[in-house]
Amino acid sequence: MENINDIFGFELALLCRIGASILFAFLLGLEREITGKFAGLRTHILVSAGACVFTLLSIYAFKMQVIAGFAGVNDPARIAAQIITGIGFIGAGTVMRHGNNIYGITTAATLWMCAAIGMACGTGMFDIAAVATVFSLIVLVLVRKFERNFLSSKSYESKLMEIKLTAPIAHLEAMNSLVDKSFNKIQKIERKIVNDEKGSYIVIKMRILAGCALSEVNDTFRDKDFIEKLEIQEIDE
Repeated sequence: MENINDIFGFELALLCRIGASILFAFLLGLEREITGKFAGLRTHILVSAGACVFTLLSIYAFKMQVIAGFAGVNDPARIAAQIITGIGFIGAGTVMRHGNNIYGITTAATLWMCAAIGMACGTGMFDIAAVATVFSLIVLVLVRKFERNFLSSKSYESKLMEIKLTAPIAHLEAMNSLVDKSFNKIQKIERKIVNDEKGSYIVIKMRILAGCALSEVNDTFRDKDFIEKLEIQEIDE
């Protein structure tokens, strides 16, 4: 009976570690989701929980195999090292380059930190995981406000705007050229083709940082006859 209780307590402790990794990742992923970044809640939760599970396997699974009489090597550091390396591939997928500007590096770094938090939960070091989560949120939220309010860089003085353009598919090249020529601080861009009874249309939806008024951005498209529909709104993060 004591043996069963020991096994149950051990498995419960492992589940608590995985649950903690999901909770901390949820907090970081929520901040990224709210600010409209490429990697949000699901990505951060899966990265953290995955790192936690791999860490648990590296600590306990192979040792159990050796105890049970199977050949094996119990070296937790090996899997930990591979987690650190492997998360770089996921982080690289969130980085986007547009012209001379690169976006998504902060989100990639957040995923890297999320993996570290998951590994901390996997080893049962909840205090380190909690402190890392709190400080990460401070950096993501408060430091961003400090940058925009107190630093003189023009990028922080810019306004975040969402633009939606619709034009006939025949003007696809003209639309792409107009977007590339007019904006060099595009945070996010989506292109899709829509078909209806009138024909095929290209719809471009993007988020930009613009250091001018909404009306000035509108002037960029005023004399473009091929644009059938234009929507511009300012976003307050």
